[in-house]
Amino acid sequence: MHRERVRWQDRCVHGIVSMFGWWCRRLPKGWALQFGSGVGMLCYYLIKKRRQIALNNLQIVFGSDLTHAQRTEICKASFINVGKTCIEFLRFPKLNTENIWDEVTVEGAENLHTALAAGKGAIVFLPHFGNWELLSLVYGALIPDRAKAIAFPLKNTRLNAYIWQRREQMSLELIPRKRAIRETLRALKKNEAVGFFADQNAGPEGVFVNFLGKSASAVRGPATLALKTGAPLIFSLSIRHPDDRHHVYISPPTHPNPSDDFERDVETYTTQMLKQLEAYIHKYPEQWLWLHNRWKTQPHP
Repeated sequence: MHRERVRWQDRCVHGIVSMFGWWCRRLPKGWALQFGSGVGMLCYYLIKKRRQIALNNLQIVFGSDLTHAQRTEICKASFINVGKTCIEFLRFPKLNTENIWDEVTVEGAENLHTALAAGKGAIVFLPHFGNWELLSLVYGALIPDRAKAIAFPLKNTRLNAYIWQRREQMSLELIPRKRAIRETLRALKKNEAVGFFADQNAGPEGVFVNFLGKSASAVRGPATLALKTGAPLIFSLSIRHPDDRHHVYISPPTHPNPSDDFERDVETYTTQMLKQLEAYIHKYPEQWLWLHNRWKTQPHP
């Protein structure tokens, strides 16, 4: 009985999202994004827990450098960015390999091709910044059938299929998290690029690094795989412009140079990637996902 109720709920959620997406795609882009801004602001006021997490994170990073009012404005703008990102995601079916470039400019595409020219694949370090969902389409369009990304499957199988279909609509292939290591190694051997969203809290098993002035648990995977396979590391993110077009940046590749201290190497290369993110957070603070409890896990005393 419980399972039937859950299935019914899952079907309802999937149906609502599908209908909402259909409606969003029929609105002019400007109207749709205005609606997304409103959704973001509504979430700011209604989801008190996430609002408080975001404000606490802003206090950790900026402290007395910004006033409470300034931190609050960044927090609101961050929620608005998330609202717009959700609406843009629902509008993905309107994009294809030709018209996507009306919405997106890319800086550093040659860096991706240079990294792959070495024949060892590439590991792409991705943050939740700007419209991070757009990166699945951009990489799928830049290197057709050679881009993969790690993703967490949703428990709602219908909704999961809906979301994954949109992320994979331009040839990028998603790898379920539980098969991440095996499938990533296979992809690197085929000289493909694999993306990791690696800016969130990694729990007790993560590597502790200084991130934005405070110790943070970071995902080990990208640096570990780079060191073990020789695949270059790339940092990449999407920046939202005021007119809601997007600029995707792809960094020059970092080629791992292992020492005799593997743990220190993992920390070093993870820090290098996060330092690049720090610079963008300070430049565009409203575009990072502040509502995630980034510093939840701390090292034992």
